[in-house]
Amino acid sequence: MINVLEDLYKYKSILCLDGDLPCDLIKKINLPIIAADGAANTLIPNGLEPMMIIGDLDSVDPSLLSNRAHWRVECQDSTDFEKSLNFIKAKSLDPTIVMGISGGCIDHTLGNISIFSETEFIAISGNIIFMPLNGSRNFNVPIGTKISIFGMPSCTIRSKGLKWELNGQISLSGKNSISNRAATAIVELEILSGRAMIFIYRRSNRKNSPASPQSRGMLFEEQWRF
Repeated sequence: MINVLEDLYKYKSILCLDGDLPCDLIKKINLPIIAADGAANTLIPNGLEPMMIIGDLDSVDPSLLSNRAHWRVECQDSTDFEKSLNFIKAKSLDPTIVMGISGGCIDHTLGNISIFSETEFIAISGNIIFMPLNGSRNFNVPIGTKISIFGMPSCTIRSKGLKWELNGQISLSGKNSISNRAATAIVELEILSGRAMIFIYRRSNRKNSPASPQSRGMLFEEQWRF
């Protein structure tokens, strides 16, 4: 049995995309920040300094690049998200927490989710934490927690502990499980084949003080108490 964020200390960085960014939460987590191109336009005016701004740099305000570490990657065969993931891997800054996946153009959001589905990371968007899943995982959540599950692009899944149990195939272009609910305190998900995306909704809106590295795990337990 595991909590969604019980291993927060294993995360080494935050990757910020050019979408909706929870700047207050990013400050509280207190991890190195990688800004994918235009994400710097939101981060820096809000007092958040990226350790690196990376991408083709066609969206970032050029004035923000002065005296800041940045890496222009001209290749158009990969997105700024993919360029940033390559940097994170090369610098041993993974696993990372991804933020800003949604909130921009719908085609960019879909593209971001597609790329994210091939990672082993977590993402936060609004009051939702989500993650790709293959294999088995148990989630310790309050009864009634809203959980949505999509095939990415398809998977065979078996569940235990959901209000509407799953036992069969779901696919992005067909049947999925939207706004399901936890019927028990432990939800067991087993992906028998393929890959799924799990979306778990936060149930509270707690306020927290800025976190030191020593208190970061407690912060996330409060911020994302399931």
